[in-house]
Amino acid sequence: MTGPKEKESHEPIQTDDSEREPSFPVRGYIMLNLFFWAFCLVEILLFRWWLKDIQGIIFFFGLLAVGFTLVSIYDAAYDRVATRLAGDEEHRPPISPPK
Repeated sequence: MTGPKEKESHEPIQTDDSEREPSFPVRGYIMLNLFFWAFCLVEILLFRWWLKDIQGIIFFFGLLAVGFTLVSIYDAAYDRVATRLAGDEEHRPPISPPK
């Protein structure tokens, strides 16, 4: 048997240029939303074919899709604002103690 194994540190090495990860692109949000709306539409069609009575299903998947879109918009806005604020803090002079 061998001795205890040393655990390797998997922390990423950060440099000044790579401290902030890039924000998720707007095109990515649009593609995710299109995919999710298509998924909801397919689910509605499958339930219609399977159950024949889909009175609440359209409301459920419609609300799910609208909610997903609203959360995506909120996430995109927050991502942009947080990135902008983080960039402003880098250029802000250090706070000096009161005299």
